[in-house]
Amino acid sequence: MKARLRLTLNGHPPGDLPLEAHWERDRLQGVLRQENPVLGELVLPFACRLEGERLRPLPLPPPCLRLEGRARPVREGLELDLDLELVLPPGRTWGERAFARIVETLFLRHLASALSPRAGSPV
Repeated sequence: MKARLRLTLNGHPPGDLPLEAHWERDRLQGVLRQENPVLGELVLPFACRLEGERLRPLPLPPPCLRLEGRARPVREGLELDLDLELVLPPGRTWGERAFARIVETLFLRHLASALSPRAGSPV
Protein backbone atom coordinates (compact mmCIF):
# COMPACT_ATOMS: atom_id res chain seq x y z
CA MET A 1 0.00 0.00 0.00
CA LYS A 2 1.10 3.53 -0.72
CA ALA A 3 0.16 7.00 0.45
CA ARG A 4 0.34 10.12 -1.68
CA LEU A 5 1.72 13.39 -0.42
CA ARG A 6 2.21 16.84 -1.95
CA LEU A 7 4.41 19.35 -0.18
CA THR A 8 6.60 22.35 -0.88
CA LEU A 9 10.18 22.57 0.35
CA ASN A 10 11.30 26.16 0.73
CA GLY A 11 14.34 26.00 3.01
CA HIS A 12 12.20 25.86 6.16
CA PRO A 13 11.16 22.61 7.83
CA PRO A 14 7.51 21.77 7.21
CA GLY A 15 6.36 22.66 10.73
CA ASP A 16 3.05 20.82 10.65
CA LEU A 17 4.52 17.57 9.30
CA PRO A 18 6.31 14.79 11.22
CA LEU A 19 8.93 14.93 8.47
CA GLU A 20 12.55 16.08 8.47
CA ALA A 21 13.88 16.48 4.92
CA HIS A 22 16.92 18.10 3.35
CA TRP A 23 18.66 18.27 -0.01
CA GLU A 24 22.25 17.21 -0.48
CA ARG A 25 23.34 17.77 -4.10
CA ASP A 26 20.85 15.68 -6.12
CA ARG A 27 19.56 13.68 -3.13
CA LEU A 28 16.53 14.22 -0.96
CA GLN A 29 16.89 12.46 2.36
CA GLY A 30 15.54 12.59 5.86
CA VAL A 31 13.31 10.81 8.35
CA LEU A 32 9.66 10.53 9.17
CA ARG A 33 8.82 10.20 12.85
CA GLN A 34 5.52 8.65 13.80
CA GLU A 35 4.00 7.33 16.99
CA ASN A 36 2.63 3.87 16.23
CA PRO A 37 0.06 2.34 18.61
CA VAL A 38 1.62 -1.12 18.22
CA LEU A 39 5.37 -0.41 18.02
CA GLY A 40 5.79 2.95 19.75
CA GLU A 41 7.78 5.65 17.95
CA LEU A 42 8.85 4.76 14.42
CA VAL A 43 11.83 6.60 12.95
CA LEU A 44 11.80 5.84 9.25
CA PRO A 45 14.67 7.07 7.06
CA PHE A 46 14.22 7.77 3.36
CA ALA A 47 16.47 8.74 0.47
CA CYS A 48 15.87 9.41 -3.20
CA ARG A 49 17.81 10.86 -6.13
CA LEU A 50 16.57 13.63 -8.41
CA GLU A 51 16.85 12.68 -12.09
CA GLY A 52 15.37 15.51 -14.14
CA GLU A 53 11.94 16.00 -12.56
CA ARG A 54 11.74 12.42 -11.27
CA LEU A 55 12.59 11.38 -7.74
CA ARG A 56 13.85 7.80 -7.73
CA PRO A 57 14.13 5.84 -4.46
CA LEU A 58 17.53 4.80 -3.14
CA PRO A 59 17.74 1.46 -1.33
CA LEU A 60 17.85 1.54 2.46
CA PRO A 61 17.64 -1.34 4.93
CA PRO A 62 14.17 -1.91 6.43
CA PRO A 63 12.36 -0.51 8.22
CA CYS A 64 12.37 2.59 6.02
CA LEU A 65 10.26 4.63 3.63
CA ARG A 66 10.43 4.25 -0.11
CA LEU A 67 9.73 7.62 -1.76
CA GLU A 68 9.32 8.31 -5.44
CA GLY A 69 7.59 10.96 -7.46
CA ARG A 70 8.16 14.30 -9.15
CA ALA A 71 9.80 17.58 -8.15
CA ARG A 72 8.92 20.89 -9.81
CA PRO A 73 10.31 24.35 -9.11
CA VAL A 74 7.72 26.85 -7.90
CA ARG A 75 8.00 30.43 -6.67
CA GLU A 76 8.06 29.32 -3.00
CA GLY A 77 10.71 26.61 -3.52
CA LEU A 78 10.27 23.07 -4.80
CA GLU A 79 6.92 21.29 -5.02
CA LEU A 80 7.05 17.53 -4.46
CA ASP A 81 4.41 15.00 -5.49
CA LEU A 82 5.39 11.83 -3.65
CA ASP A 83 4.28 8.26 -3.28
CA LEU A 84 5.34 6.85 0.10
CA GLU A 85 5.59 3.17 0.88
CA LEU A 86 6.55 1.56 4.18
CA VAL A 87 9.30 -1.06 3.73
CA LEU A 88 9.44 -3.69 6.46
CA PRO A 89 11.67 -6.75 6.81
CA PRO A 90 10.18 -9.71 4.94
CA GLY A 91 8.09 -12.02 7.08
CA ARG A 92 9.13 -15.67 7.17
CA THR A 93 5.81 -17.05 8.44
CA TRP A 94 2.22 -16.19 7.65
CA GLY A 95 1.88 -14.69 11.14
CA GLU A 96 4.83 -12.35 10.57
CA ARG A 97 3.42 -11.32 7.18
CA ALA A 98 -0.03 -10.71 8.71
CA PHE A 99 1.50 -8.63 11.50
CA ALA A 100 3.43 -6.59 8.90
CA ARG A 101 0.16 -5.85 7.05
CA ILE A 102 -1.45 -4.66 10.29
CA VAL A 103 1.52 -2.39 11.05
CA GLU A 104 1.46 -1.06 7.48
CA THR A 105 -2.26 -0.30 7.62
CA LEU A 106 -1.91 1.47 10.99
CA PHE A 107 1.08 3.42 9.66
CA LEU A 108 -0.81 4.66 6.60
CA ARG A 109 -3.93 5.59 8.59
CA HIS A 110 -1.95 7.54 11.18
CA LEU A 111 0.13 9.21 8.47
CA ALA A 112 -2.99 10.28 6.59
CA SER A 113 -4.51 11.75 9.76
CA ALA A 114 -1.24 13.49 10.72
CA LEU A 115 -0.89 15.06 7.29
CA SER A 116 -4.57 15.74 6.69
CA PRO A 117 -5.71 17.58 4.63
CA ARG A 118 -2.37 17.49 2.74
CA ALA A 119 -2.22 13.76 2.18
CA GLY A 120 -4.59 11.84 0.02
CA SER A 121 -6.01 8.57 1.15
CA PRO A 122 -3.83 5.48 0.88
CA VAL A 123 -3.72 4.18 -2.67
